[in-house]
Amino acid sequence: MVMEAQARKKGFTEILKSLFMPYFSEKEELVKILNENYSKEIAIAKMLEEHSEMIPFDFLRERLKKVAEEERKHAERLRQKIIELGGSVNPSPRIFDVKTETIHNQKGFRKLVADLEFDKEIYENYIAQINKVENDEIKKLLREIVEDEEKHKDILMDIVMRLC
Repeated sequence: MVMEAQARKKGFTEILKSLFMPYFSEKEELVKILNENYSKEIAIAKMLEEHSEMIPFDFLRERLKKVAEEERKHAERLRQKIIELGGSVNPSPRIFDVKTETIHNQKGFRKLVADLEFDKEIYENYIAQINKVENDEIKKLLREIVEDEEKHKDILMDIVMRLC
């Protein structure tokens, strides 16, 4: 009798797991994606801010600082969405270390070219994620960020062209 009750309880637990595990694994995957995006936005914002200091023209320096600030706003929006999903914000230092090491080894305006390439990589990741993610709220957030990233690419390209 006890064995039969335990078997029913175990069967019930398995049914609950099968019903809710897809939700949990999807949510966990979204939090992971958002954390990676958060890390990249923080990294690019910091690099743009640092690299703006090497620009000799005030108006170009201010444009680059504005892009860095917009990247920080993206990071904040991603952070808020992670928390809404019940996740914790865990920026990946690996992303920052790898990118900053590669970019800091560049000289002069080549750092800005490397920033432009990193921003392009971020943009392409967002496009791929929009096509992969099924959550409509996340898709909307990513689309809004992509619109800004397109503008950032143009601004960065303009700055690089003016400095060449």
